Amino acid sequence: MTFPFNRRSVFRYPMDPAPRTAVLAACFRQARFPAKSPIRVFPHGWSEEAAAFAPAAVAANREQLLGLAALDRPPVFTHAVIVLESPGDAPLSIGERQQLWRAFRVPVFEQIIGPDGKLLAADCEAHDGLHVEASGMLWADVQWPGYRLESAACGCGRKTPRLVSALPAERARSAAASAK
Repeated sequence: MTFPFNRRSVFRYPMDPAPRTAVLAACFRQARFPAKSPIRVFPHGWSEEAAAFAPAAVAANREQLLGLAALDRPPVFTHAVIVLESPGDAPLSIGERQQLWRAFRVPVFEQIIGPDGKLLAADCEAHDGLHVEASGMLWADVQWPGYRLESAACGCGRKTPRLVSALPAERARSAAASAK
């Protein structure tokens, strides 16, 4: 699906400053001054062009990332893997998170994005849920099985509401899998 240029969002890396990042999603637009931006959009997925860009991080959907992880020689990233999810998608399982860690050996972040690339919720460096980024979003309508909305402060210091696992043991396993 393609979107008019002015309706697509610019990808937001989880932390500042953003390293060279390949974004494998057509719902994002390239930054206004691409020569000054370390983030490049490759709307058709991983390619020779994306590999030549030599990204330190990659953002893509679960299937694309698990496909890259399954390659005999997966690409080498030095900073992060960001899993882009839609509001109706299930969060990463512990097994998927571990598979991405074994393949890339970098932190794994999740982001929930709208069809136009708008950031709705994002994982932080504490990996204790996804911070709600979109004001006015009706999170009760978002079906994330086993997750609830939490308003207590996060380990990263932010006080914004976030989606967290309803099972404390699952939250601990998720944080531990991210830290391996």
